[in-house]
Amino acid sequence: MKVVKIDGRGRVTIPSEERRVLNLKPGDKLVVSVERGAIVLKPFMPKPVKVKARRKWDREAFLKAGEATFGD
Repeated sequence: MKVVKIDGRGRVTIPSEERRVLNLKPGDKLVVSVERGAIVLKPFMPKPVKVKARRKWDREAFLKAGEATFGD
């Protein structure tokens, strides 16, 4: 357990080891909550976006589109 200090603007620095373990990078978002009297920070995971096609794709068209996008 590490002790950090709150600065004058209410900010804390997450120690580098914890950032490395959680793969947190500058600009990443965190969810802040209070649970049982403790401040909890969790990495923000946006909900996946569902995309619907306007038409049905047959297998050949689907594979050609994938090849055009990602290569062979």
